[in-house]
Amino acid sequence: MPSLNLRRIEAFLAVFEARNMTRAAVQLEVAQSVVTRHVAALEAQLGCRLFARTGRGVAPTPAGEQLAPRLRAAIDEMQRAANEAADIGKGPSGIVRLGVVPGAARPLVGMLYQRLCERFPRIGLQFVEGFSNPLEDQMADGQLDLAIVNRYGRAPRRGEERLCVLESLVIGAAGMFQPGQQLRFRQLADYPLVLAARPNGLRVALDQASRRAGVQLKVAVESDSMFIMKDLVVQAGLCTVLPRQAVHDDLAHGQLSAARLTTPMVPRLLSLMSSSRKPGTAATRAVAREIRDIVQHTLQHTAWR
Repeated sequence: MPSLNLRRIEAFLAVFEARNMTRAAVQLEVAQSVVTRHVAALEAQLGCRLFARTGRGVAPTPAGEQLAPRLRAAIDEMQRAANEAADIGKGPSGIVRLGVVPGAARPLVGMLYQRLCERFPRIGLQFVEGFSNPLEDQMADGQLDLAIVNRYGRAPRRGEERLCVLESLVIGAAGMFQPGQQLRFRQLADYPLVLAARPNGLRVALDQASRRAGVQLKVAVESDSMFIMKDLVVQAGLCTVLPRQAVHDDLAHGQLSAARLTTPMVPRLLSLMSSSRKPGTAATRAVAREIRDIVQHTLQHTAWR
């Protein structure tokens, strides 16, 4: 059998993962006819069908199901070897796309950028800010290399790393809450709220806590924008639930006020996600190490802990 063609393998894996020729072509940035031709050529070379057409796209045959994971592992190992060879003697390089939830952005992203400029000047950063669910979707689609997301359980999910735990605060307009004030969860039901729409992780955690407490939260507005949330708190007198990091400057300048949410506290676990679709590069690993070090050592004596 002649040697396998790398383009054919890439096309086969893209179709296998997308279950659709058109989506695979978009991912590979080629015409659909090119993908179809590569898959057909690979099938002819192997002497078996790899896909069967369905009403919505294609489904892998048993031969395709058996072949895909082994070829994916081989491609990933080739990519790792190439990346490591390219980095020898020069230090990590390349663009790392990092997703960050708003509550973790300050001061982490500024500190991370400064560190990389000093230690790894050949690494470039692309920051994407968003709530956890959209960032997870972008990770699954391969649009991000790393993501810092919120979790509301006791431990990170499989394949994720625990960074730290952030305390949840009830945020109100200036003067609504006094310094050091605490608010029991049942009292939260007395305030009109602006919260992210389901299935946002915090929204689900608050819904669960409200059911356990036997209260109904007054959600006046739903918004997936941190800017809109804070504006509605200031302009409309609504309240929201955020970590201190998300409103640090607003609290310091007296533009907002906050009370600690207790009984239950609804803490959020900050977790670091890595891509499961492709191997991590030396640049990605370097950025992940710097994130861990910033959180665990530089920020350990601040409100992050």
